Amino acid sequence: MNSTHRSGPISPEKLSDTDSQHETRNASFSSSSQAAEFERKKANALLANPLKGYTHAQLRQMGKAYALEHALVEPEDFRAFELGAALAQDPEAWESVQGLTNEEQDVLRREFESRWSQPKLLYLVIVLCSTCAAVQGMDETVVNGAQLYYSDQFGIGGKDQRSTWLLGLTNSAPYLCCAFIGCWLTIPYNNWFGRRGTIFITCLFSALACFWQGFVNTWWHMFVARFALGLGIGPKSATVPIYAAECTPPEIRGALVMQWQMWTAFGIMMGYVADLVFYNVPDKHNITGLSWRLMMASAMLPAVIVCCFVFMVPESPRSARRCIQVDVQAALQQSPSCARPLLHVQRSRGGAEHPDWPKQDQRAHQCST
Repeated sequence: MNSTHRSGPISPEKLSDTDSQHETRNASFSSSSQAAEFERKKANALLANPLKGYTHAQLRQMGKAYALEHALVEPEDFRAFELGAALAQDPEAWESVQGLTNEEQDVLRREFESRWSQPKLLYLVIVLCSTCAAVQGMDETVVNGAQLYYSDQFGIGGKDQRSTWLLGLTNSAPYLCCAFIGCWLTIPYNNWFGRRGTIFITCLFSALACFWQGFVNTWWHMFVARFALGLGIGPKSATVPIYAAECTPPEIRGALVMQWQMWTAFGIMMGYVADLVFYNVPDKHNITGLSWRLMMASAMLPAVIVCCFVFMVPESPRSARRCIQVDVQAALQQSPSCARPLLHVQRSRGGAEHPDWPKQDQRAHQCST
């Protein structure tokens, strides 16, 4: 009999060896679980704010090291990243950050007190993302009116099994492409071309495919053209909401990201409007099916608009880290606070390994990799 001291109403003499070992194992397991839970919460806290625990002087040093690492050597770049690093730790405590100009303080104050008082470039970003969503909606719905015409012209408008299957296959071609090819290209496109480049390429695919659909003369040619349209639908639908989230401050981020759904619905409505506008267009000499051809081609209009002004907006700060350095400078023109996401990314991906950065709390980036 073990005489291990235990607390509680049951004396140790009345416990068997088996019971004693069982209780000891339970106590040890409970203690390990609590320790593991504590470590998990601590790691999550560090991941939520990788810059927690640093002084402003250390943060400024980190910001300067980041600028040096990415060949941003102008004095304004150093200052922007130093201030951005200090602001990234606790954006709401911006008043405690030394070195901000009166104009920068006004920008930061409006960011929290007047959430919709934002730089003009941000509203241009909103217009861009909304137009991209309209492209998505029109791409999906103009076919609904056009198929009333081209199904008979291509010999797949009957009620027999072959006709119904081929018509369904033709109409669903963009989504087949999205499932098997388009969506899988999202990450490679973003890594190679950045957010803006991906938006431009996908809208270019959409515009060319819509134009192409207006010139086909067989069901399989329509299938090929619509399949190519999926190369524009897939990556665009995954990239644009991310781009909107990365460019907007937290106070209005949710509202702006959800604009994708609203403007996609607007594009769906515009697709039906285009069907109604061209519904009664008569055929011209040597042009059979002019009405449905105009319906299908009309969806290229918003895509062309996006292609024309997508590079007038800055690259998102997070994506600019992997792109041309001038994109970073454009992202910083509005305020030093634009550097916040860059510093969070650098820290969470192991930025503290830089020889000029303070060594502290390495667990955060180790857990995130």
